[in-house]
Amino acid sequence: MKKLLVLVLAISLNAFAHDEGHGPKLTDSPKQGGVLTSVVLAKDASKGTKADLLHKAELVRSADGTVKVYYYDKSMNPLKVGTLANSAKAILITQKKGKVTTQEFDLKFVEDHFEGKSPKPARKPYNIDVKVKEGEKELLAAFDNLD
Repeated sequence: MKKLLVLVLAISLNAFAHDEGHGPKLTDSPKQGGVLTSVVLAKDASKGTKADLLHKAELVRSADGTVKVYYYDKSMNPLKVGTLANSAKAILITQKKGKVTTQEFDLKFVEDHFEGKSPKPARKPYNIDVKVKEGEKELLAAFDNLD
């Protein structure tokens, strides 16, 4: 019975471990029909909702695995071309029985967004973290609990 209780507790803690997110909670509606998240300095990710909001990002996924990421300023206006680097690194993160699996993939800037092909997630839900440079700063947009 004790083992069962410990197992249930461990699973429930795992399920809520990432609920807080990175950066302030957003109330805006996505412009492309995707998932919206805060963009923070990568080094401030551990601050959770207390991290300073720099920009906003929207993730749009297609059935074929194509991922598009749009970046906006705080007022949801698209960032000007050239504000961010021409490429970004994305990491697909899954967790099963306490084991975390990561798969990296590249995103390239196309017209007004970043685009790339995501590997198929081993399980759902999963996270996609996107890191991109803005000058010397490394930014993080963490899209959590995707399915």
